[in-house]
Amino acid sequence: MLSDEALVQRTLAGGGHHFGTLVKRYSDYLYGFGLRLTGGNSELAKDMSQQSFTRAFQYLKSFDTKHQSSTANTEHRFRNWLTGIAVNTFHDLIKTEQRYAPLEDHLEPSYQPAFADSHAFYDLIRPLNSENRVLFVLRYIYDYTVPEIALQTGISEGTLKSKLSRAMQRLREHHHD
Repeated sequence: MLSDEALVQRTLAGGGHHFGTLVKRYSDYLYGFGLRLTGGNSELAKDMSQQSFTRAFQYLKSFDTKHQSSTANTEHRFRNWLTGIAVNTFHDLIKTEQRYAPLEDHLEPSYQPAFADSHAFYDLIRPLNSENRVLFVLRYIYDYTVPEIALQTGISEGTLKSKLSRAMQRLREHHHD
């Protein structure tokens, strides 16, 4: 099995079909990430995933040059880069999609097969705004480190720690009542 970096190199060398392997490798990951960020909105999660892959392909050269010297875990370097693209795509979709409904409007998640306890999770994160929801999911669901999240989101580590702390406090206050 070729590494992500090898597939990127082959894609950049003119073998666009190698990018399809990366799409297959990470499509479930991005879709699940999208479901968690959108509160179970399957259509928006699909849009986020597809647009993230499109952007990744479009900007693939920036992965090659920008992330070779990264201090992030080299084993997951492409996934981390792709997650950063997905976070930005999510924010863009929220701003531009008229059909996006706030979490408060969803009584039931629209997709559940792989996530049996999704409803409880969506209820848990409902009090968070979209930015804090992204940070919470990355840190506590996907177990990214603070430096990795800072790299993906462009938020300084100190600010990120502050936002995570405030998000946890918000959740404690909301669910303690």
